[in-house]
Amino acid sequence: MAATTTPLAPGWDPKRNPFPHARRSDDKESFKSAKDPSGKVEVADPYKWLETPPSQSKETKDWIQAQADYAQQYIKGYPERAAFKKRIEANLSFPRFSCPSLKGDGAYYFSYNAGLDPQSTIYRATRSEIEAAESSPNGTKPPGNLWFDTNLLSKDGTIALGGMNFSKSGKHLAYSLSKNGSDWQTIYVRKTTDPFVVPSEASAEAREEHIDAEGGPNRLPEKLEFVKFSSIGFHEDKGIFYQRFPDTTHGGSKGTETDATKDAELYYHRLGTTQDEDILVIGKDKDCREVMWGGFLSEDRRWLQVNASKDTQPTARTYLACLDDQSVSAEMKWIALAHEFEYQLGYLGNDVLEEKDEDGKPVERFYYLTNKDASNYRVVYTDVRRSSARSIGHVSEFKGEDAKLVELVPEQDDALLNSAEIVAGNKLLLTYSRNVQDELWEYDLKTGKQVRRLMSGLVGTISQVAGRREDREIFVSSISFTNPGVIHRIVFDNEKEEPKEIVHRTTKVAGIKPEDYISKQVWFDSTDGVRVPMFVTYPKEIDPSQAPVLLYAYGGFNIPIPPSFSPGMMTWATEYGGVYAVVNARGGGEFGEKWWKAGSGYNKQHTFDDVLNAAKYLHENGLGKKGKIVVNGGSNGGLTVAAVGNQCGEEHGIGGLIAEVGVLDLLRFQRHTIGSAWVGDYLNADASGEEFDHLYSISPLENISSSKTYPTTLLMSADHDDRVVPLHTFKFAAKMQYECKENANPLLLRVDINAGHGAGKSTAKKIEELCDKWSVIARALDLKLRDAPSASL
Repeated sequence: MAATTTPLAPGWDPKRNPFPHARRSDDKESFKSAKDPSGKVEVADPYKWLETPPSQSKETKDWIQAQADYAQQYIKGYPERAAFKKRIEANLSFPRFSCPSLKGDGAYYFSYNAGLDPQSTIYRATRSEIEAAESSPNGTKPPGNLWFDTNLLSKDGTIALGGMNFSKSGKHLAYSLSKNGSDWQTIYVRKTTDPFVVPSEASAEAREEHIDAEGGPNRLPEKLEFVKFSSIGFHEDKGIFYQRFPDTTHGGSKGTETDATKDAELYYHRLGTTQDEDILVIGKDKDCREVMWGGFLSEDRRWLQVNASKDTQPTARTYLACLDDQSVSAEMKWIALAHEFEYQLGYLGNDVLEEKDEDGKPVERFYYLTNKDASNYRVVYTDVRRSSARSIGHVSEFKGEDAKLVELVPEQDDALLNSAEIVAGNKLLLTYSRNVQDELWEYDLKTGKQVRRLMSGLVGTISQVAGRREDREIFVSSISFTNPGVIHRIVFDNEKEEPKEIVHRTTKVAGIKPEDYISKQVWFDSTDGVRVPMFVTYPKEIDPSQAPVLLYAYGGFNIPIPPSFSPGMMTWATEYGGVYAVVNARGGGEFGEKWWKAGSGYNKQHTFDDVLNAAKYLHENGLGKKGKIVVNGGSNGGLTVAAVGNQCGEEHGIGGLIAEVGVLDLLRFQRHTIGSAWVGDYLNADASGEEFDHLYSISPLENISSSKTYPTTLLMSADHDDRVVPLHTFKFAAKMQYECKENANPLLLRVDINAGHGAGKSTAKKIEELCDKWSVIARALDLKLRDAPSASL
């Protein structure tokens, strides 16, 4: 039982107000073990019944409701929640724009949110309207006209726009929609001449009459269901390549199922036909049922590239099919560029050469961003001959040598090549990350020579580059911890002159002014002596040594966490006088493949060590008050937070844990929905005794301690999360509350209803979530809102 000598947190007494009861079963499971003399270990699983989703179990549903009521009791006891909500609403009420993107119909399209709209909408503008907007780049009104009102999809903002792809002509748009945050999506198609809007002067009642979950009566009849993790490849104005899975919903609501996601297939849908008539292009891989198919069209829409991936590692088998001289079918002729899961080829563009192949057809040069023999990535090309294409029973049966790759831009040892674009003819734009800060460089596509650095004054992160090869301009969006966004238009008028860099749009938040903050990068030594970077941001007028700290951590899946603007995090730092810290723990992608591998698989403990040492560094170096450090993370970051909670001691100074939609059962994650794709990061307890032994030693669920006092812990999940299914959080919460019945600090579970893993969440839901989680932390740690209100109030 948890120690009770620690003083109770404000408003907390689990003896007087015990946790909701959770039935304990006798379920056990045997795993192979390399350490145990018997060769196996029996693991108790007393909350296995919580694996049955609430949509299929009244017992699970009732338990979730009891947990929700219990958490809300504590949240409602925080007297400043309403005041904080006003401040977060004020700081979220700023206009947000994406980069304008020019399409084949001659119009620019961009997303826009006035601030508190449930979902961002799509606007369309002419060139003159885009250029006119630059006369007042601080303006809040979008140029052009509303074209797709996403907020007409549902009354409560729970239907969100997922992927989008315009046909090359710009006559059609294919778009996918998800409901309640689920990964399941449905694809629809509309003509760009038919906007989905109602008159701006329409009343609220009139708007409700136009609510349509599928995008309005003027869309085309296309409706492609059971789509998940799919690209949308628009082939001219004829049809769409997309990936779909078997129906695993068992008649229930999409997103509440827990079955493993397997047996993906690539289909082609011809416009004007039903989904039943769709053409199977590539069937499931019977030897590797986890394989997923990414179908992409070349910039000229003449080639189909398919990337076959089996997990989240940066590797894929890659195939090409020319659409010029063959019909779409399961018997298409293919060219295999990469036969095994060893590296990836990210398509950049292609050129027709003068050279002819054996059939007298032009050889074509394809440009790629790749990690083959380059953990920090490089740019290469390969020359493709259509005469080498051949039919085969299934593309997975291809054997032989991979395509010969010729280096165009070599790897840099001290910088990670994050992205590449071919724009304005033969200009190759490369975004490098050097010490987790971005740089934009122009190279010559034909020679691979470096030409110049663009936006040399940039400090922060390039969040978007929008431009086409046939245009003479691009739009670049940049952000930082204190800068909500600047969009530049870069015009390449003359090959011999410096390109013009024009400020197209500057976003400002009245209550968060960059000049009022200190934002810097620091480095510290982790347990094994490796130097790890961390960013810290805080208001200039506070004493950081006495401040609470929000320490955000992720450290997984080769995903970097660069400087970015978070109105929620910055409002917390502003209103509570806190330090906002982001640690770039190993397992992330901040320094390429080596950094990722140093925090994955058998090295996963390095991620947790980095975060623990980050917390210790902060309070020992005057960047936070010991005992007031709150570690926050979601998804893989939720795993990180929970593991850190199990391992932290007094010396780390951690006073709070917020684990959102975390992977907390490392012995069984691979059995549910898309979990099998994560074994490259986590290993697989079902695969071998060695892997089980390692995961058993670090799995948050299996390492909850009844002999320690946990910091204030808020576990967060969602009922429609079919990425990291909520059973992880449910089982962890039940076990933690059982093992730590008298914990001196709150141990709470918050479940978001009609929400998923996070994508597509409405603004209103985000605000309620922010207010709830900071109410728990503020009440438990006795944090007070600063007297001075935000400048925007």
